[in-house]
Amino acid sequence: MRTHTRMLAVAVAVCLAALTAAPVAAQVSDADDIVFPAMPSAEIPNPERMVLDNGMVVMLLEDHELPLIDARVLVRTGARWEPADQIGLAGLLGAVLRSGGTENVPSDELDDMLEDRAATIESFAGLTNAGVNMSSLRDDFPEMLRIFADVLRNPAFEQDKLDVAKNQVTAGIARQNDNPQQIVGREFTELIYGEDSPYARQATYTTIDNISRDDLLAFHEKYFHPNRMILGLVGDFDSKKASKLVKEVFGDWPKGPKVEEPEVDYRKEPAAGIYFVEKNDVTQSFVQMGHLGIQRDNPDYYAVELMNQVLGGSFAARLFSRVRSQKGLAYAVRGQVGSRWDYPGVSQLSISTKTETTAAGIDALLEEVDNMTSEPPTEEEVEKGRAGILKSFVFRADSTAKILAQQLTYEFFGYPLDWQERYRKGIEGVSVAQVREAAEKYLHPEDFAILVVGKKEGVDRPLSDFGEVQTVDITIPEPAGEEVAMTAEGEQKGRDLIAKAVEAIGGAERLDALETVRSEFQIEAQTPQGAMQMKAKATLAMPDRMRWEMVLPFGTMIQVLNGEGSFAQTPQGTQPLPEAARKDLNDTMKRFPMVLLQHRDSEGFKAVATGAGELGGKSVEMVHLELDGQSATLGIDPESGQLVGIKYRGKNFMGAPGELVQTYSDFREVGGLTLGHSLVTTFNGEPMLSSTVVSTVLDEPIEDAEFEMPAP
Repeated sequence: MRTHTRMLAVAVAVCLAALTAAPVAAQVSDADDIVFPAMPSAEIPNPERMVLDNGMVVMLLEDHELPLIDARVLVRTGARWEPADQIGLAGLLGAVLRSGGTENVPSDELDDMLEDRAATIESFAGLTNAGVNMSSLRDDFPEMLRIFADVLRNPAFEQDKLDVAKNQVTAGIARQNDNPQQIVGREFTELIYGEDSPYARQATYTTIDNISRDDLLAFHEKYFHPNRMILGLVGDFDSKKASKLVKEVFGDWPKGPKVEEPEVDYRKEPAAGIYFVEKNDVTQSFVQMGHLGIQRDNPDYYAVELMNQVLGGSFAARLFSRVRSQKGLAYAVRGQVGSRWDYPGVSQLSISTKTETTAAGIDALLEEVDNMTSEPPTEEEVEKGRAGILKSFVFRADSTAKILAQQLTYEFFGYPLDWQERYRKGIEGVSVAQVREAAEKYLHPEDFAILVVGKKEGVDRPLSDFGEVQTVDITIPEPAGEEVAMTAEGEQKGRDLIAKAVEAIGGAERLDALETVRSEFQIEAQTPQGAMQMKAKATLAMPDRMRWEMVLPFGTMIQVLNGEGSFAQTPQGTQPLPEAARKDLNDTMKRFPMVLLQHRDSEGFKAVATGAGELGGKSVEMVHLELDGQSATLGIDPESGQLVGIKYRGKNFMGAPGELVQTYSDFREVGGLTLGHSLVTTFNGEPMLSSTVVSTVLDEPIEDAEFEMPAP
């Protein structure tokens, strides 16, 4: 709102200037002869800075335009401080610090309190810092600041809110290979910094599983102390009164002990080479290349900034004008020598181009890097780049909130508080020669790691033209499974129980003769929005084809597994399924009891009895099963031999992994097989699905066309 108001004021000023100049403009015959008044100089206000006795730095910036006050605290902690076996800890803390309530105010009560006062408090944690933001009306500020402090000092990290946050993170892990741009960004960062560096490492199911509420409390206790914090206030307040209030609210918080800052390791030597991630469900290749960049305190930083402008900083830059416009190889292309506040950034050039122009795209990027020295930046290019940066400079300080956020950043990373003004003067003072030197000094194509994500077939030239190709494995590691002792006695009993289950379902002869199954279901799904009714149809053709149709409120969704391939058909169109989704669909088919038992003699099928247990309220014998790299636990009725249920690691509707338990009941004979007609599924012990079989037909002829992907 403040930004919009200020921009409106600027627009009015421009209009008034134009009206004032109108008589002069009327007397000239060429637009180039019009003389405009000089732009007024902009003064950036400086926040008031103070330090409390407990070491907390406080920065205050008044803005009386609206009756609002915003607060922001930065804490010296983040993902680079978390243990290697608990990657994701900082992110979970950032998510639950606010949502998990406080020791004094439960989360639901806190939600209502903030909503009633049109206030917000949100927490976060990134790589280099964590913190909390607040916004409130001026009249509610004293009360809200105390709540804000309570969130910082006394978080409860309620278990149910932590569970929700963990599910969201694990859902993201499950989908991390769906988006090719996400893949290229993640894997390229690992190539540059090293996969074990805190600057590149990724959370896994196991590291998230390793994190408990106690771990969040311990992490908070270690790092959340006033002498590790910077508090900023901006808005409609009197600085003297606000200072007094801050001292009242935070002054009694004792200074924390000195904490040894971690030594953050990263790869110093370039990982030069050509790397490839095969992803066959895309029509483009996503390319990223580069090496380590610089820190912003580098003496050549301003020259590098201008060099970046010439290379890829605008639509007139070389990458855009030559690679995109002249050669037509991409809609979007970018490149720069990256920088960070207190560790080196990443120098990178990237392009997404048609599979058929993959090598041409790589060539074009490398050519423009070479051109930065063989055809060094001209004076015109440098001046255009300088003008672009300086003209956009005003947008860095067009609101007091932005100004304060910048000041907090400078304070946090130990930069001078007038760094913004130094930046402007630094850009103004860079010479053309310095820009040319920066290009030669900080762009080294011989050190480039070149990463390509896309199809293996159909490229214009083999990637091996650029060097020996190293394949990157992006398989998502599964959580550590339950260790089961594979004893001879347990395996024999497991085989006996599987044989008993085969007899209970209808016998080996009838089961092995089964070729097709067509079943219709009525399903009630428990979703975050409530219960949802749907109809579904499963069509199976042994051994490896399945068509799964669901009639949802927004249309019919179809997923098809046809041997090694798979695709999805929705109201938006048809497209191949990502490899992870194909694998999930294949696993789903093999969990149908009749399909699972048909595989009992398959290579790699292992079954071992693990003792008595309970599934669906029934006493059963538990059988640990391994098939095609997947494991599950079957519950078999020791008397009847019926397969009562199956327990396995799977995903919920949000893609979050957890323990799924399917239990069968209402067994009926159909075409010589005895099958359960009622299925209940739970996720981590909570209801997820209840399915009722409406009809089942066995060994009905099924056309191959049902499993074929429609022509586009």
